[in-house]
Order: sequence, then C-alpha cells, then structure tokens
Amino acid sequence: MKTTYAYIYTNYFNPFDISKNLLSLGENSDDQGQFQLTAVLQANMIYVVVITTSSRNLMGNFSVQGFGPSYIGFNRILNTPSVVQTVYASKLATNSSTYSLDCSSSSSYYEAIQVNVRRSGVYTFFSKSNIDTYGSIYKDYFNPFNPMENRLLYDDNSCNQRQFGFKIALETGISYILVVTTNDYRELGAFSIFVSGPDNVDLKNISKRLYYNF
Repeated sequence: MKTTYAYIYTNYFNPFDISKNLLSLGENSDDQGQFQLTAVLQANMIYVVVITTSSRNLMGNFSVQGFGPSYIGFNRILNTPSVVQTVYASKLATNSSTYSLDCSSSSSYYEAIQVNVRRSGVYTFFSKSNIDTYGSIYKDYFNPFNPMENRLLYDDNSCNQRQFGFKIALETGISYILVVTTNDYRELGAFSIFVSGPDNVDLKNISKRLYYNF
C-alpha cells in the first residue's frame, strides 16, 4: 500500500534541515495510506506543503484538498533543491585499529573516516548495521589516545535499532573525522554510513595512517 505523508512549513522549506519552520505534519490517519493534517493558518502568510511517501521508490499521482473558512491557493514550487546522499560501506574486523572509548580498560575496534564536504551546509549522518554502532565526529583530527579532544558530536542510538545518527553543519576546506565503533568492545561486523546533504561527501578510511601518526 502506498503511504503519503505531508508536512506544512511557515515561510519556506529547507530540505537540508527539515525540522526548521515545521508547523504541522500529517501521517497515515485513516489506515488507507493517506495523510490528514490540521493547522491554524494566518492571512497574508506564506506556507509550504511538502508531500512525500513512505518509501523512496514510491511514485505516482496525488491530489490535495484544503478546507477552511476561506479560499486556499496552491501554487507548485519548481526547481526546489534535492538532497544528495553518499553511502560508505566497510567493516570492523580483528585487524581493525583499537582504542579505549571511555574509562574502561577494554579496547574497542574502530574505523576513522576522513570527511570532506564539497559544499558548506547541514549534513545528516546515520548508520545501518547488524552491530551496535557508536559514531563520533571530530574537527581537524582524531587522537585515539584522547577521544574527547576535538570531538564535535557523538551518538549511539538516535536512529533506534542500535544505530547512530546526527545532524551537523560542515564547512568546505575543513577536514572532519568520523569514528565508527561499537558499544560492545567484542563486536565485529559490516556497517554502512549514509550521509545526506547539499552535495556529495568525500569519505576515506584513514585508520592505519592515524595509528602511525600517534
């Protein structure tokens, strides 16, 4: 069953920060795969309604009806920007680098990934894996002997199902380091990182280089 979703924004919609200006959202309200939402709107204000689906591969025609005390004018906005997604796949194995994530004496396997953006903006990172992933992002460099140094953000379960996810503003000309590890130091396995933003992102494994530099 095709499921449609709708979001209504005040003034404008930013596809790189979908929570900004969000006024209301509508999901599957009647178990028929169709949305319904209610919002208090003011005259002489611009609102943007965004229609999407429950799956990236769902396409087709749709119609929208609006009801209220007065006429509602709908005008399609053309040439809206699209989010670009970069995918990185790798795995943690017995020959991966190790470090101490916290005060524990046990060492966790990790992979350090250099991140360079081609356009400044807000980027979303999230992982998909069968292992319990933990992600941290650093500015300029990552020191495995002091993992708190230069750390900008970290997360271990925002995306549920034991996966990390976060949103962060990144700038061109600056190197960032994404460190992927696990909550259980014994866990090994494959993982994928999805990065969404205004342009493609260059991702490169630099774990071995870090090992020799520090």
